[in-house]
Amino acid sequence: MYLPKSDIYNSLKQLNYYVSQTQPSEFTELPAIIFSVGNNSINTDLDNNILSQDIEIIVDIWAEDSVTASKVLSQVENIMRINLYNMSFSSDVPNSGNLYHINNRFTKLYS
Repeated sequence: MYLPKSDIYNSLKQLNYYVSQTQPSEFTELPAIIFSVGNNSINTDLDNNILSQDIEIIVDIWAEDSVTASKVLSQVENIMRINLYNMSFSSDVPNSGNLYHINNRFTKLYS
C-alpha cells in the first residue's frame, strides 16, 4: 500500500512556504499550507490483492491577503498536477480574523 504523506510534504515544501500536516494554534509564518490525507482507500481483486488506491489530499492555504492566498493556490495546483493529482474542489472560506483561507481537494488514482 502506498502512503502519500511524505511525498506530498516534500513536494509542497519545494514552494518554500510553511508546510505542516497539522494546523498550529497560532500562525507564526504566512503563507501557510496545511494538508491531510482525506481518503486513501484501496480497491482489490478477487484474490484480495491491491489493484489501486483512491487518494484524496486536503490542502488548506492560509495567507494575510486574498491575492497571496490565490497565488499560493496556483503554485500548489501546479505542483500537485506535476505529481498527477487533479484539483477536484476549491473554495474560499470566510475570513478568520485577518487571515484568508482557501480549502482545496486533490485526487489521484494510484495503481
